[in-house]
Amino acid sequence: MNYSRRGFLKALATMSGSALVAPALLASRSALAAGEAAAVGDDITTWKISGSHFGAIRAKVVGDRVVDIRPFELDKHPTEMIKGLLGLIYSPSRVRYPMVRLDWYRKRHLSDTSQRGDNRFVRVSWDEALDLFYEELERIQKDYGPWALHTGGVGWRSVGQVHSCGNHMVRGVGMHGRSVGTIGDYSTGAGQMILPYVLGSTEVYSQGTSWDVILKESKLVVFWANDPVKNLQVGWNTETHESYAYFEQLKQKVADKSIQAICIDPVKSKTLNYLGGAEHQYIHPMTDVPLMLAIAHTLVKEGLHDQKFLDTYTLGFDRFLPYLQGKTEDMVEKTPEWAEQICGVPAERIRELARLMARHRTQLIFGWAVQRQQHGEQPYWMGAVLAAMLGQIGLPGGGISYAHHYSS
Repeated sequence: MNYSRRGFLKALATMSGSALVAPALLASRSALAAGEAAAVGDDITTWKISGSHFGAIRAKVVGDRVVDIRPFELDKHPTEMIKGLLGLIYSPSRVRYPMVRLDWYRKRHLSDTSQRGDNRFVRVSWDEALDLFYEELERIQKDYGPWALHTGGVGWRSVGQVHSCGNHMVRGVGMHGRSVGTIGDYSTGAGQMILPYVLGSTEVYSQGTSWDVILKESKLVVFWANDPVKNLQVGWNTETHESYAYFEQLKQKVADKSIQAICIDPVKSKTLNYLGGAEHQYIHPMTDVPLMLAIAHTLVKEGLHDQKFLDTYTLGFDRFLPYLQGKTEDMVEKTPEWAEQICGVPAERIRELARLMARHRTQLIFGWAVQRQQHGEQPYWMGAVLAAMLGQIGLPGGGISYAHHYSS
């Protein structure tokens, strides 16, 4: 390559110099004036505001050390997870300096790779670390080409968008040449791949419908492999926790029986416990598709499916139906009795679930964990099929969502 290390680093610094400094304030000083007044008992000028995955925070800094962290006073539903941030900052296991595996440091790419994971690391200076990085980048690019460089980094990084480590890695290496990237992410990889073919978009990061509409129009809310009360504590960026206000309303509606809530989950979730009056439907792990198939079978057998909706708005039901009835593929009819042996849900309860969903305006709310498995596309696909058979996609308070546990 003709691009020198000095030129590479100069361009990299120009592109991402802002990533080397601490995250910026979340709001202007004037906007914070009212909030700062709430920091009772301390000189408010010593408290700094910043963001975390667990919400906005105030940090008390003495000298150059953070000595206390509190939730931002305008966060109405702060999480106790903020208490752990102080320990993270000064954890003995935190990597504070560039470290290099000792055997590789001595022999570079000729080192004994069998010692990976068992070889100690040594500290090097920032300048030497950059030299080592550029030297290896140059060697790999020359010897193996761009397909040997992977820059697809999606990690639990700084909450600031400017400070995204993955983005800077892609851009930095991109100035040196091409590389292999990543499609999707580990949170919703299967969903991102299948849903555009089923529903027209990835859906996993889309609102789909609003909580206001659900609370007003839904009569049955099904949390399928989903624990939003737990998951909404954190966010990809700085979580505001505003969605908890909707769960307070949902809890009241469940209590007065204007909304029925069911949690289909192998465990009794925090959402189930919080709502109080919600029903827990146990299911064996990774058997969601057989349960949905049996619900679909009941809808057809009892004439509860919306054939007009299927004919008007979908393609492929004519190929799916024979499979459901055991006339193609594996030649197994997907009855509730068949599913009971797989998922552990009694056959009569499966029929009851099908009737409930057909009788009421039903909002299916899926989590992400259910697609993090082999053939993880299938639960999301089958969930969309089930929602289509109910004929409620597009109706207020009905249909399917894949993101109502994600951020606010």
